[in-house]
Amino acid sequence: MNRDARDLLDALDALPARRGSPWDRLREDLETWGGTQFGKAHGILEICSEADFREAVPVRNYDRYRSWIDKVAAGEKSILPCGEVLAFERTSGSGGGAKLIPVTEGLREDFAHGLKAWTGGWRRDCPEAFGGRAYWAISPPGIAGGTTAGGLPVGMESDGSYFPGRIGAALSDWLVVPELSGKTENVFRETAEKLLATPDLSLVSVWSPTFLLGIDAEISRIRPGKTWREIWPKLALVSCWADAASARWIPVLQERLGGIRIEPKGLLATEGVTSIHIAGNARLAHECHYHEFIDGEGNLIPQESLRVGMECEVLLTTSGGLMRYRSGDRVRITGFAKRGLPEMRFLGRKGMVCDLVGEKISEEAVAEALAGARGFLSADAEVPGYDLWIEETDLAGGVLARLRESPYFRQALELGQLAPVGIRCLRNGWATALSVALARRQGCRIGDVKLPVLLKQEQPGEVAEWLG
Repeated sequence: MNRDARDLLDALDALPARRGSPWDRLREDLETWGGTQFGKAHGILEICSEADFREAVPVRNYDRYRSWIDKVAAGEKSILPCGEVLAFERTSGSGGGAKLIPVTEGLREDFAHGLKAWTGGWRRDCPEAFGGRAYWAISPPGIAGGTTAGGLPVGMESDGSYFPGRIGAALSDWLVVPELSGKTENVFRETAEKLLATPDLSLVSVWSPTFLLGIDAEISRIRPGKTWREIWPKLALVSCWADAASARWIPVLQERLGGIRIEPKGLLATEGVTSIHIAGNARLAHECHYHEFIDGEGNLIPQESLRVGMECEVLLTTSGGLMRYRSGDRVRITGFAKRGLPEMRFLGRKGMVCDLVGEKISEEAVAEALAGARGFLSADAEVPGYDLWIEETDLAGGVLARLRESPYFRQALELGQLAPVGIRCLRNGWATALSVALARRQGCRIGDVKLPVLLKQEQPGEVAEWLG
């Protein structure tokens, strides 16, 4: 085992186990947070039960938290129900602008408990992952960090900064960290060069498979004809998103890796951790936060009432100041692990629907139509109409036929409310180009971009300009 990996595991082993249920832990925290502005506004000190909690604290999305977060960013103290805000991390919404997520010492401890469970699964199932150095892209570059008006940092100094003390330091020592120039166009090349200079690479963990394919394009240029297995014999595991819109990239990545194991990520976000991938399944991250669920009709579903096959949206209550936070992430319950912990699969983001003339086409419907093909559908409100951007244009007919199974979409086409769908052929490198463009527009990092299957153009011809 690599010595730095051993140090990280020792630091995680020293992390005190969390006692009691998620509600027991949250109830103790409520007493600490009662004196904050948020706590006083919601009568947190009067909360004695989960029913009280749900009555006192409404479900909120990010926009309904924005006024509280803006106060913290301006330098005000004791605003949110959490400890001191150390920094903000910038992340993107489904297709909107950037969000500032508070980072606290409590949230870093939440993440550490998730990391302990996650690496514990690797120790049992894939110990070879600790045999050499690791490359993680928790916060791949793409934009400058900066500070808020109140002087709080925006962006973490390193990937180790997401975790407390000894754990963060040990993780930083284990990781291969490219020395990047800061220019977006150089990220993939500079990362590829650093990885190629690391012959004992044994583990890779990134968010988006397209980010990894951007690195791979540079590796292929430098070492043509070689798969990752041939270049890095010790590489035992690659972890990345593999569900929802990311699933279409996994076959491409598998071919380039040359048979190296790909482990789908659980549902992790800057705001918090919902599920952790262990022993082949993603189970609820009960050691991290307090979770609730909402069904398609908006009904609250407590954890104990979940059943196999249910499709729900996740609510997070974390030590980072977000309570009953509507994440927008949709999951399907697939089973139950030990102690009745639900297992789940990420389905995509809620609310991704395009409606130019009443057609109401959803991201999920587009993803299903694109099954077996790589591309996306872009909407142009000025036409109004859609373009189907696709790598293999001979598959376009089947995709369009499946899209027309949506009755409102078909009707809008037949009535001439929508222009006929245009077919646009995607060139090599389009995924990287689109990731870079979306990172710039959304104000987030490249690796944080989930390539959409449904995209609304803000300006006519914008997508074509992005793709060159």
